[in-house]
Amino acid sequence: MLTIGVSAAVAAVTAPLVPSSAHAAGPQIIDLGVLPGTTKSVATDLNEHGVIVGNSSGGSASRAVRWKNGAMTDLGTLGGPTASATAINNNGWIVGNSNVDDYGTRHGFLWRPGQPMLDLDSLGSDSFAADINDAGVVIGQYYDSELGFRGFRWENGVMTTIENEAGGPDPDLRRFIPKQITGSGLIVGENQGQAARWVDGTVTLVGVPGAYCGGANAAGEVTASASLPTERAFVWRADGTTRTLQMPSGTTRAWPTSINADGDAVGYGTSGHGTISRPVYWSETGVAHSLPSLVPDGHSVAVRVNNASKVVGWSHAADGTTRAVLWSA
Repeated sequence: MLTIGVSAAVAAVTAPLVPSSAHAAGPQIIDLGVLPGTTKSVATDLNEHGVIVGNSSGGSASRAVRWKNGAMTDLGTLGGPTASATAINNNGWIVGNSNVDDYGTRHGFLWRPGQPMLDLDSLGSDSFAADINDAGVVIGQYYDSELGFRGFRWENGVMTTIENEAGGPDPDLRRFIPKQITGSGLIVGENQGQAARWVDGTVTLVGVPGAYCGGANAAGEVTASASLPTERAFVWRADGTTRTLQMPSGTTRAWPTSINADGDAVGYGTSGHGTISRPVYWSETGVAHSLPSLVPDGHSVAVRVNNASKVVGWSHAADGTTRAVLWSA
């Protein structure tokens, strides 16, 4: 365990962020640091207890890490040289992917406190786990040598393929690529090139054709963005209605990546050719608030928001490297 001097910052994750006053006063951005021997890091998720996961890397090596109570922990690997963490649930269970050997084969993993890293792969040659809910259900993707990437659902040691069962014999119509899973087991992702929800084999397409899926909350609301007929970002509700997310100032497209139980969303906006990303926090009414970067106007992305409205992601530092960050009031 490496203490990196962010104890107070990580502990502050559990304190609520009030969008109206916090953003008016200006939220803080906190650099979460890197593992020794690495040069950059990324935060990919956090739970309701303020525990953050992601990866710290340098050169061709990457390590799955956890930030808890001010300490950064290397979670190990499945036997190969690298690993990356993608999500954590409220029990502290972490998923991601890791090399299983020195030849590049990667498998999804499940890490639980006090237990060895568990290899989840049983369907394909390569896989990665994208998310996990509090019931311990894991979703992700695996590679089929004939059909390409496909979605999987893992529960109690059993891995099954996630598909749109109404897609018929065409594998492209059946293919469902999962991104996030809620506590009730609702899965959001993409099907037929469009944001979609999966529940017990039934797929509902979200928004408009070509809409890109972001994330979902417990109420089944899904964040999405689309470029046709115009550039826009929105929240799709379970009743089929939508709520517009304001386009951030100075951007031409917005990409919401996560939404919490209150309907607050986070993500990023881009302009031009998308070479610079600006982190964004949307209130439950859809009003966009800019989040700070480590350097003025620096490249940054907000990835996940929890129910206390704390946000994690990454930002470019002054030396040009990427750093895992926490945005806190």
